[in-house]
Amino acid sequence: MNHKIRKMNLGKSVLFCLIGFMIFSFSRVFADKTMDPQALQYFNEGIEAQKSGNLDYATTLYTKAIYIKPNYAKAHNNLGTVYAQRRDYARAEEEYNTAVAIDPNYSIALKNLAVMYAERKDYEKFYEYWKRATGLSIYSPFLIDDEKEEDAED
Repeated sequence: MNHKIRKMNLGKSVLFCLIGFMIFSFSRVFADKTMDPQALQYFNEGIEAQKSGNLDYATTLYTKAIYIKPNYAKAHNNLGTVYAQRRDYARAEEEYNTAVAIDPNYSIALKNLAVMYAERKDYEKFYEYWKRATGLSIYSPFLIDDEKEEDAED
């Protein structure tokens, strides 16, 4: 009997997580659809310029998008990526941190911070941001968190 209760709770938990994920995903889509069309155009053109290797133009376009919509986390993140590509880590860090300040759960910006810190050999900050981005320990990247594992052993 107890086993059946656990199965139902697990099913409800999975359903709750899926619904939460869908709401979160759709809210981002809706936010992009309701934003200033000019900022969105600059952002999309910035992506294309960045893909083609025109980092100067991408910087200009992302900056224009941010000027129109200062709380545009994606534009700050992508501008940070352009700076990181140029190895201007101070400016990259600033843009990634701005993106995270706007959206504290923005996992892409958190992962970008982690990667940047790893490249700079700042492993303490790398670990901090990696764990924030993924919820996982760097010592167990396949869904096992070492801290939880240690607690279970006690």
